[in-house]
This record gives sequence, C-alpha cells and structure tokens, in this order.
Amino acid sequence: MLSKYFSKEPCNTGRQFELDWFRFILIYRFAIVHVFVDATPPANLDVLGIPYYFDSVVGGVIGPNRFMIYMGIGLAYSRHASPKELFQRGVRIWIVGFVLNIFRYLIPSLLGYGITGNAEHFLSELPYLFFGNDILQFAALAMMVMALLLRLKLNPPKILAVSLVMSVIGTLLRSVDTHNNVLNVVLGHFIGVETVSGDPYIYSDFPLLIWFIFYAFGYLFGYYYQRLKDKDKFYLTVSPICLLISAVFCIWEIVGGFGMMMGEGANVFYHMHTVEAFICILATVGTMMPFYYVSKIIPEKWKAPIERVSRNVNTIYCIHWVLVFWVVDLLIFCLKGDTYLEPVPAYLLGLALSVIAMLLAEVWGKIKMNHKRKIDYEKEG
Repeated sequence: MLSKYFSKEPCNTGRQFELDWFRFILIYRFAIVHVFVDATPPANLDVLGIPYYFDSVVGGVIGPNRFMIYMGIGLAYSRHASPKELFQRGVRIWIVGFVLNIFRYLIPSLLGYGITGNAEHFLSELPYLFFGNDILQFAALAMMVMALLLRLKLNPPKILAVSLVMSVIGTLLRSVDTHNNVLNVVLGHFIGVETVSGDPYIYSDFPLLIWFIFYAFGYLFGYYYQRLKDKDKFYLTVSPICLLISAVFCIWEIVGGFGMMMGEGANVFYHMHTVEAFICILATVGTMMPFYYVSKIIPEKWKAPIERVSRNVNTIYCIHWVLVFWVVDLLIFCLKGDTYLEPVPAYLLGLALSVIAMLLAEVWGKIKMNHKRKIDYEKEG
C-alpha cells in the first residue's frame, strides 16, 4: 500500500526549496508576532482582532509548532544526525539560549531600571525570564532526548509513538504549582507549570513533554517526504483534508468560548492537550499546500536569498529577539511610559525589525565565513 506513494530509497534528496520557502515565511513573522505580544495591552490579546490574529493564530496554531516540525524535518535531511552529533548540537543550542537571555533580558532590563527606576517593569519578572524555558531551551532538550531515542535505534514511527505517550503525560501534568519559584522554573522546562500563588506569575513556555511531539512528527514527516513519489498529489489530496479538519476545530474552539488552544492569547497555547497538538500538526500540513504551489513560481533569482534566510534561522531568531526587547520593552517604554502601540505601527515596526534581523544575520554569516577562511588559510600556511 505505502509503496504506491513512497519509494524504498530517498528520491527527494538535498535541499528542497519549498521547505526553505515554508521556513522563510515563518521567519519573517518572528518580529511581527513578538512586537504585537509586547506592544499590545494583555486584554486586547484575548478578543478577536488583529493582535489576537498575530498572537494566537500566526504566533499560535500555525506558529512555533510549525517551527518545531520543520526542525524535525531538517533532522531527517541532515548529514550530521548521529546521536553524538545531535546531543552536542543540543548542548550548543542550550548555551546559545543562555547567552541570548543575557543580551535579550539581563542587560536591557538592568539598563532600563537604571534609567527609569521602574523595578516593576524591568526587574519583577527578570529571574523568571532569564532562567525560564523558551523555544531554544526546548530545542536543546528535544535534541538531547532525540539523540537518546536514536541511540536506542528507534525508527521514526516508534519515536512518534514515544512522543505521543509524552504528550498524554504532559496533558495530565498541566497547571502544576509547587509553590516554590525555583522549582517551578526548573519543572517548567518539562511540564506545564502555572503558579496560583507567589510573585512573579510563572507560566512555562514549550514544556518538553507537551511539545516534543512536533519535533518527532517533523522527523517522521521528513523521513517519508524524502521518499514521496508525487508531491503534487500529496498537496492536492492530503493537505486540503488536514486544512479543513484543523480549521473546523479552531473555529469550534473560538465560537465555543475560546478553548485551551485558542484562548487568552498565546499563553494557554503552550499547555495544549494531545488532541490540540494533533490539530496543530494537521494545520501545519494543511497550510503547506498554498506555499508549496507559490514556491513553484518564485523567480530563480529570489531562491538563493530565501535559502540563505532559511539557513540563518537560529541567528535571525536571536537577533530579532534582542531587537524587539531593546526597541519595545526598553526604548519605547522609556520614551512613553508603556510599550503599547496601535496595530498598524506595531505591524510596521515588527516588519522593519524582521528585515533588519535578516540583514544582520547575513552580515554575521559573512563575518564567520571570512573568519573561517582566514583560519583555514593560516593552517595551510
């Protein structure tokens, strides 16, 4: 049955431009989404409108989970995917996440407090922000777990089965509060922590047990995508069904009074249950269809820049977050006493910061390349 759709050996090898294009679309929205989150009054993120769309839809059901699925696809295509290499990559990502928090949170928060003396805005949540879990911390842990599963020689379907068990356990372990801030921050890397007491309010982002399923599905998807005989047939038959099911479910959650995945901005989205994770997977596969067909008509001269942006995803992610926090949470707050912007200025600012982040990542990439060439030249000399 499967042989009708998939070949025994990989036939879609090397870089697949549509996958770079998918990731490019996700990357350019990074700063836009996070500007809306930081520059919108929290109450406005809970009602239907432009901020809600960017926070809960673009930054929610078709946002970070898609990033993690693409991360899994990348692993399937990687030539450096041994358990040892993957574990080492996870360690490096963890270190990068820690360094990012120094420049994203620690330095601007201390600087902002020194300028304004406003401890509530700049210092009250600083320990949680600095030591808490974000997507890089999740990615690091996910790579380490995946390295272990690969070391055990589990194939992609079995790894997905393990991730499903993890998701069910994560569903059962949500809204946990140990009444100890340090323990809550540590446990928040693995399970859904939400404090009902204590200061600051802690709500764990991307807990491993809940979110690993996206990385595992991406790895499975990438494994079979390499062997997919007819991409057009896949996107014309499978994607529309996935898109319809996910759209109906999301509309049902909204009309029914904002379910877990679609309620109260992006916050509760981080603690979705297993069924909602499945819907997010369907939404990702469904929304790949229009981008796939657009990728086929993109001019050849645009493809190389798009591929470079896709390759620079980690660098762009780090740069955009530094820009967003320094501009919105530091500069704008110091100038006007709050961070809030109207939707149009927020969108334009986010778009500008996205473009700047891409350009800076390109410059950084050239600096690294020139440095590497210099070292290689000196070794040869």
